[in-house]
Amino acid sequence: MISEIGFVFLTLTLVISSFSFAQLIYSHINSRLFVLNHLKITNLIFFFTLSSFISLTYSFLISDFSLNVVAQNSNSQLPTIYKFTGVWGNHEGSILLWLLVMTFFGFLFSKNSSATEEFKNNVLKIQNSLCFLVVSFIIFTSNPFEKSFPYPIEGGDLNPLLQDPGLAIHPPFLYLGYVGFSIIYSISVAALSDGVKNYFIKILKPWVFISWIFLTCGIGLGSWWAYYELGWGGFWFWDPVENASLLPWLTASALLHTIVVADKKKIFINWTIILSILTFILSLLGTFLVRSGVLVSVHAFANDPTRGVYILLLLASISFFGIFKYINKNIQLRRVDITLISREGMISLNNIFMLSLTFTILVGTIYPLFASVLFNSKISVGAPFFNSILMPVMFPFIAGMIIGPYTKWGKDDLIVLLNRIKILILCFFIISLLVWYLNYKTPILSIIFIALGCWIIFSSLFEVFQFINKKLRVPKKIFAQITAHIGIGLLIIGATGSSILKQEKIQFQEVGQSLKIKNFDVEFLGVKKIEGPNYISQMGVFSIKKQGEQIKILRPEKRFYNAGKQVTTEAAIHSSIFGDLYIAIGDVHEDKTKWTTRIWFNPFTIWIWIGVFFLASGGSLSFLNSLSRK
Repeated sequence: MISEIGFVFLTLTLVISSFSFAQLIYSHINSRLFVLNHLKITNLIFFFTLSSFISLTYSFLISDFSLNVVAQNSNSQLPTIYKFTGVWGNHEGSILLWLLVMTFFGFLFSKNSSATEEFKNNVLKIQNSLCFLVVSFIIFTSNPFEKSFPYPIEGGDLNPLLQDPGLAIHPPFLYLGYVGFSIIYSISVAALSDGVKNYFIKILKPWVFISWIFLTCGIGLGSWWAYYELGWGGFWFWDPVENASLLPWLTASALLHTIVVADKKKIFINWTIILSILTFILSLLGTFLVRSGVLVSVHAFANDPTRGVYILLLLASISFFGIFKYINKNIQLRRVDITLISREGMISLNNIFMLSLTFTILVGTIYPLFASVLFNSKISVGAPFFNSILMPVMFPFIAGMIIGPYTKWGKDDLIVLLNRIKILILCFFIISLLVWYLNYKTPILSIIFIALGCWIIFSSLFEVFQFINKKLRVPKKIFAQITAHIGIGLLIIGATGSSILKQEKIQFQEVGQSLKIKNFDVEFLGVKKIEGPNYISQMGVFSIKKQGEQIKILRPEKRFYNAGKQVTTEAAIHSSIFGDLYIAIGDVHEDKTKWTTRIWFNPFTIWIWIGVFFLASGGSLSFLNSLSRK
């Protein structure tokens, strides 16, 4: 009964949102055909979508196997937490969460008091139309309330990789970022319809920040989850879907910097609109890659070509509409000449670098798809390609990030600028020499990027010192910028250490045998059989010693799930500020006396997650600052 009610609510969402969609389409023919209150429509579709989502959640919690999606992705033995998170651990449920987040952002915007009623109505008309397209996709291709007949007595199983607390936090944060860009798209397109007034920047700004914050957290949490769950010892695999999440983050980061200039100097308005539209388009592209089956990925939700075609049409329609509105609107804005040696010039240059990174990653991600279709060849584009292409771009990008805050608005003098940052330039060479001295046997690339990361952190702290030295309070916006830039520096150091400086040992290890890695002695004590709630585990026990003294017992696992007959690896990690000792256990040898063990030492890995925290904190401070200035 509850599931039927859920489908009724979903159908009502389709019906009510169709009125906004109809007016959006027909307003170009006759704007007086009918007038609707889109604020009320927004409230209704949010209520109906929320009710539908609650109904689906309840069906999972009570193990209602009359629903296909529950029967295929849950069972009675599944712990309650994974029954709950399993709601979005599949295609149908996750796309319903997608819709819920989209309606939620529309609902939040309807309560925004800074926009005029007319502009708010226009924004919500577009946002509700997007909801109509998504709910149409759900009902006609991905109905979560589809019945199974006859329904099974027991269900299947949730993917073991998803039976982790990470599923409770990573997808919701990621969707709040991804889907949050829909309201940015709606605001920008509505601004085009209204003739682009400067006030729309202040309306747009907080939504850019909040979406970027959630996406940053979502990507960081996903990387952390993959690191400890997959058992391959890395934090980033350059997987197509990982790349797809990075694309809108890069353009949104460019948008963040652009909108600050647009708000302060009333320039870059055109560029702000373009980046807003492009960011949401790239978010939809990520959805297409995840759900179409065109690319092989551990993140793929579906392999149904019908769904892929619909999403592709959705992507094309939204892209065309945004581009059409931009091209066909005569935007009259004041022309400003920008010199390279200026704050605006540095931001423009960094925008170019970020878009270059975006384009490079996009090509590397979708090229295998085109190669498969056009040349009937299967190719893989991995870390060697991305590292070789991206690394040369990173150096000037980072240099611009460091120099930019010390550059004056309008126009600056190169000689004066160099004199202003001479201490920073000197520090870069000192830091580089120091890093080389401490790591003289390591690859030169690692030395360069660790030095660059340290340089970013030092330059940010130096900026704080200048204010303190002048007995001035650090402005809130400057403090937010400094916090985010320190996060970038920590992220670069962590990524460099974990990628280039890592040590790895893979071998058969006997019980009682001890191996040395870095300054740790890793002794294999044996394997225990453990029974979990819905799995059987082979748990390895390792004694970790340092200078002859035991400091830790690590217990990696290899789990066999009864329902789905699947095997997963659960890594055991000893983390410190200097690096992670990472252990995973594999198969037993034929003689039953040795086991495959994989041991890594990943330097500075924890700095990645600390860096993400600083990035999100900097964004949060900027978001709060933008609210206080309204």
